[in-house]
Amino acid sequence: MRALPFLVVIALGAAPVMAETDAPSGSGVNLYPRIEAELESRLFSASTTSALERDQRGTNIFLRGEFEATLHLSPQWSVEGAIDLEPIREVEPKGGTVGFRDQAAYIETLRLDWKPTERLTLFAGKFTAPFGHGHEDFPGLLLDVRAEETYKIRESIGIGGTVAAVSDPRFGEHKLSAAVFGFDTSPLSETAFTRKRCCEGGFERFSRNTRGQGGPGNTGQFDNYVIALDGEDMPFLPNTAYHLALLSRGPGVDGTKRETGFVAGLRHEIRWTEDTSTLLFGEFVQFRGAGGDPREQRPEILNEPGMAIGGSSEVTVLERRRFTTIGAQTRSGPWRATIGFQQDERKRSENQLPRASFFEASVGRDLPMNFRLDVGYQYSTGVERRGDKADAVIGVLGWSASF
Repeated sequence: MRALPFLVVIALGAAPVMAETDAPSGSGVNLYPRIEAELESRLFSASTTSALERDQRGTNIFLRGEFEATLHLSPQWSVEGAIDLEPIREVEPKGGTVGFRDQAAYIETLRLDWKPTERLTLFAGKFTAPFGHGHEDFPGLLLDVRAEETYKIRESIGIGGTVAAVSDPRFGEHKLSAAVFGFDTSPLSETAFTRKRCCEGGFERFSRNTRGQGGPGNTGQFDNYVIALDGEDMPFLPNTAYHLALLSRGPGVDGTKRETGFVAGLRHEIRWTEDTSTLLFGEFVQFRGAGGDPREQRPEILNEPGMAIGGSSEVTVLERRRFTTIGAQTRSGPWRATIGFQQDERKRSENQLPRASFFEASVGRDLPMNFRLDVGYQYSTGVERRGDKADAVIGVLGWSASF
């Protein structure tokens, strides 16, 4: 019932466009049904050249990719699916080279879309909730990967919609999106290749999602919701786009309260010449009640060797988490140069964590046959504990294809 106000907002925004009588014209292709597909893959080589922990030094090679396919049944109806491939655990190279360890694949999207008018789309099924764009839009080496690991709201199963609330040359294009969802514990959450039973330590995914693994949104009900506003093509802010979103997720079996998230993103492009431009980008995310304020084990305090003082070691951890990204990318023809900074700040009442910071700089070039190569340097601090510092040389070979 808490999600009802958000459904009302979408309904009110959709009312004017539902009055339109013209069906969407489609893409200009009148053949139905038809299938469109796209493959995106990136091969990473991350070599940590210096770190306080010797086990962190070495080279880690891994693959990340996504295969998307859309079955267009008619101009109004389509089925969209996506399969993700990525490592599901961080592996320490321990001074050597580790390749393709703990790679896994899973269904990220499987949803039915209905487009009753040109300005309105409704969907149902499994999807990524529209909270934050960094995991899709950030250029560079690992900026999008860290955004994905921190605030990509995947494993969402439910209903949602997007409506073009404002579409006017004087004011630009502004879209309102909303979704109501639960956490997917159905057979759609099965993982292929690396399959670990819940909840073996160190893994981010298991053979199948369960209620027992906890986490925000994993309530067994459709009581999580998100509402987002996106804008672009504004004549008073040329070459600028923004994203705002509000998220609320219920606590899992390990949590004590609802998690509330807010995100604000901005992109601005400066066009120097026809072939040269600079993209400025940033996104700020804050979670209150991060993780659902879970119950965790407090490290025992010893008074004398072998003797613990105090009562129960289980405590409720109150947490506010802030994740910030700023950066710039300049492109000139097939060449590009990118710099970016990210900071992950977690203020906790117990089991405190250090503030982690990441700086990266890279250069890249588009290559023949849809290949692209980026190489660069990353400096990080506070990743595991206060005082941690690490340097890494990273290379990314990407490839994409459309079918």
